[in-house]
Amino acid sequence: MSSFPLLWVTERALCREPFLDRVAAVVAAQPAGILLREKDLSEEDYRLLAQSVQRICRRYGVPFLAHTHPKVALELRADALHLPLPALRALPVEERRGLPRLGVSCHSVAEAVEAWQLGADYLTAGHVFDTSCKAGLPGRGLDFLADVCAAVPLPVYAIGGVQPAAVPALRRAGAAGGCVRALLTTCPSPADYLHQWKECSAMNLSPQHLRLYAVTDRAWTSRQTLLEQLEDALEGGVTLVQLREKDLPQEDFLAEALAAKELCHRYGVPLLINDNVDLALQCGADGVHVGAEDMPVAEIRRLAGPGFIVGATAKTVAQAQAAQAAGADYLGVGALFPSPTKPNAVGITKRELADICASVSIPVVAIGGITQENLPQLAGSGAVGAAVVSAIFGAQDVRAAAQALDRLTRTIFP
Repeated sequence: MSSFPLLWVTERALCREPFLDRVAAVVAAQPAGILLREKDLSEEDYRLLAQSVQRICRRYGVPFLAHTHPKVALELRADALHLPLPALRALPVEERRGLPRLGVSCHSVAEAVEAWQLGADYLTAGHVFDTSCKAGLPGRGLDFLADVCAAVPLPVYAIGGVQPAAVPALRRAGAAGGCVRALLTTCPSPADYLHQWKECSAMNLSPQHLRLYAVTDRAWTSRQTLLEQLEDALEGGVTLVQLREKDLPQEDFLAEALAAKELCHRYGVPLLINDNVDLALQCGADGVHVGAEDMPVAEIRRLAGPGFIVGATAKTVAQAQAAQAAGADYLGVGALFPSPTKPNAVGITKRELADICASVSIPVVAIGGITQENLPQLAGSGAVGAAVVSAIFGAQDVRAAAQALDRLTRTIFP
C-alpha cells in the first residue's frame, strides 16, 4: 500500500523551544512538506522567516510551501503556495502566472468545487475531527471528507484533529494525505511521530482502533434505541463499532447501517458489519467481520479490494494463520470468558490466546464475556484490544460504562 503523506502546518506560538529548532527536528524526520502558515506576520517579516525555514527544508530535501503571500512564494520559488479561498478569489488571473502549485483551504463541497474551478492544484478539507484550534465546533466528520474527495479531481488533504490512528479511515474516505499542526509542533519526538504515521499509512486498520471494540446487540434497547446507545458508546470512547443484526430484515438493516455509519464517521470511528458482506459494501461501511462459516476472507478481499477492512474469527493457531494468509486485517479470538450473548461458544484459555497472538503479525482483539472485572486478565496476552457487547450495551448508563472501559483499556493495551 502506498504511503499517506503528511504536511506539517506550522504555528510557532505553540513551540516550547526556539521555532527554527523545532523546524529542523521536524524536517529531519521527513514529512511530505512544511506549510509555513504564520498569519500574524507582516509580509516582510514572513519573508525573513520563510527564507530561514526554506534553507532548512532544502538541507533535508523537504518541500517548502508558502502561505498567504504570492510575492514571497515567487521570490523564494516555493514548492507551493497555499491560500484561503477568499484570497484565491481576489487574486487577479494575471498575477497567477508563474506561481507554483496552488493549494486552497475549503470547508464544504461547494468551496472545494469552486477552488478547483479557480485553478487549485490541491485542497485541504476540514476540520474533519474535533480540534483545539476550533474549540466548541464539532468536526465535520469522515463523510464530509468523502464528499469533498468525490466532488473534485484533485488531491485532498484532511486537516483538523488528524492523528496517526485515523490514517486508514482518511485513506478510505479518499484523502490523498493529512495535515497536522499542534501534534507535530509539541510532541516530544517528531521522528517517533512520523514513524508512527508511516506505520499507520501501511494499514487498513491501526491497532489503536481495536482497543475498545464495541459489538452492538439490540437485546438491551428497551430504554434507548440502538442508535442512541451507539452515540452514547461513541461519546464514551469506543474505538471501533461492529454492527451485528441477526434477525433484522435487509431493508431495515441497510437503513440502520447507513445511520450508524454517519454517526461513527462523525466521531472518526470505523464501522464494520457483522457477517453480511453485501450489505457492508452497499452501505459503504469500512469493513466486515466474518466467522468460519461465513464468506471466505480471500473471496471478500477479491470482491471488496485492498482498502476494505476484513476481520476474521479464529480459535486456533491454524485458523489464525490461514486467515492472515487469506488477507485478514485483524483477528477476533475467543471466547475468553462465559458470554451471555453466546452461551454455547467454545472457550479458549489465555495461553491459547497468547499462542495465537504470537503466531501472526496482524493485530488480535479478544472477545467473549469481557467485563471491567475480568479485563485486567488480558494484560500481557499479546492482544491489542477487547471486543465488548453486554459490558457496554447492557449497562444502565452506556456512556459511563464505555468511559470506564476506555480508561481501563488504555492501561492494559497501551
